[in-house]
Amino acid sequence: MAGKKKKRHLLGQLTLASRAARTSLSARLAEEGLHPGQDAALLAIAEGKAITLRELAEKLAVRPPTVTKTINRLAAQMLVEKRPGTAERRGSTVHLTERGESLVEDVRRAQGETERLAFAGLSAKQRKTLGKLLRRIQRNLGAAELTSAEGEDD
Repeated sequence: MAGKKKKRHLLGQLTLASRAARTSLSARLAEEGLHPGQDAALLAIAEGKAITLRELAEKLAVRPPTVTKTINRLAAQMLVEKRPGTAERRGSTVHLTERGESLVEDVRRAQGETERLAFAGLSAKQRKTLGKLLRRIQRNLGAAELTSAEGEDD
């Protein structure tokens, strides 16, 4: 048995790779005073300059209470502010503060550095294939979650 590589299941490898990527990105974000998940929220808000909490939850594929916690933490750091909704947009909207806007490029840079490190040694074609495969896995698991959630409603 000595000298044989232990065979890992693909899901285990995917989980370990995801965890390593998140740990690496988290270390870079910590330098900016950010926690995991806050980067995605800041970038999503930066895309449109204003977004409702419901829209943000959908965009990030998380539950509304998760978004509420994230936004409350970002607001405490003075990176975002909540404003009352309008007649057209019910619910509060979230906006970046000047301080939040100043972090957007740092967040993008941290993500880019992590991505370069993660995909070092992979060709452009391999990266493209990996992207397609990961999107397929995400769709497969998303469809399975929808099916199980529909079954719970019965």
